[in-house]
Amino acid sequence: MQRVAQAWRRLRSGGGHPSLGGVRESRQVVVREGPGAGLVLDLVGASADYGAGANELPVQQAVVDTLAAGDVFVDLGANVGYFSLLAARAVGPTGRVVAIEAVSEIAEAARANAYRNGFGHIEVIEAAASDVVGEVELMLAEHPGGATISADDVPPDLTGRRTVRTVTLDGLVEAGDVPAPSMVKIDVEGAEFPVLDGMVDVMATHRPVVLCEFDSADAQVLATKIATFRELMTSRGYEVRDLSPSYEGADWNVYHGLALPSGDGAGQRSGL
Repeated sequence: MQRVAQAWRRLRSGGGHPSLGGVRESRQVVVREGPGAGLVLDLVGASADYGAGANELPVQQAVVDTLAAGDVFVDLGANVGYFSLLAARAVGPTGRVVAIEAVSEIAEAARANAYRNGFGHIEVIEAAASDVVGEVELMLAEHPGGATISADDVPPDLTGRRTVRTVTLDGLVEAGDVPAPSMVKIDVEGAEFPVLDGMVDVMATHRPVVLCEFDSADAQVLATKIATFRELMTSRGYEVRDLSPSYEGADWNVYHGLALPSGDGAGQRSGL
């Protein structure tokens, strides 16, 4: 466990990649380069230093390549909203972005970042995405992006626990609280499969592109997660494409997969 904790801290504090580092103090920046160049955000509470614009470039590129004006982007595990900002610019004022973040303080930071950029079409929901509607224990971490509801993924830098409400994407769309999404991004620290089980109807009916992150200190554990994800998405009529690694050389293993609905032209639309 000590080795795992050390690897986690190196990855999240910058030891594994030059653009990383959880930011604890308020620091407003203008993103310098990459797809997010020109965006304005305060990095307080951020899971990484997005100021340079280089963090998870393959993920950034997948978002902007997939979305078009008028689309709907749902960001599950939004952190301070960097990818929501990126999506909001891509979909424009005729589109919608819904950012779902379980840590209330970080959700508030995401709202503030939307306001800084004049993006009134971003809505932030304070909740944990899951497969049931109700409440769950959220485990907090020293790393601001490390909070999780997954009992199998206790953060090695656990700092506390609190109860938060849970929502399902199926329930939000059915109730009319969230428009049918064009693209869904999932970054939920071990709760990926419950989240996917909570959006079965959305995937079957609306066929959004799904971008999902998985990570683990153990490469074999991560390989099992990826295989399970690929099998699940194939069973739901999707084709999974591996994005280029965002954290090569890091001690912590991270994977991003882009799932495209099979046979409906989503692959051509994404440009990937």
